[in-house]
Amino acid sequence: MPNIYMGRDSCYARYEKMYVSSGPMDLRRAAAHLYLHLRDLERGWTYDHECRRIRMDEELFKARSRYLVKICYEQVKDEKECEKVRELVEYVIARKRLPTWAQELAESAIVKVSTIEDFFK
Repeated sequence: MPNIYMGRDSCYARYEKMYVSSGPMDLRRAAAHLYLHLRDLERGWTYDHECRRIRMDEELFKARSRYLVKICYEQVKDEKECEKVRELVEYVIARKRLPTWAQELAESAIVKVSTIEDFFK
């Protein structure tokens, strides 16, 4: 069962040619996930854990976004860091956008997959 957003074997790496860098769910990686969640919400679809396209609605957007806080507490175990993740998640859910500072963090955690064809463009 592949990860949807994180890692070289994720659904996003396979089909979107980008993914969230692997590692614990810190603020940087949470921002990157939220960026991709917003992208999915805007286009109206995402992937399930078998990399099949499914509908991305408001409920799934909120559930996936809030799950990042739980993962942070399990993986990072830093109360202050995870509270920052929680605040960012609630901000994004309420406003449907990332704050500017989080956009920069997100971009630093998203890896673009390049292929040999990219060198000939």
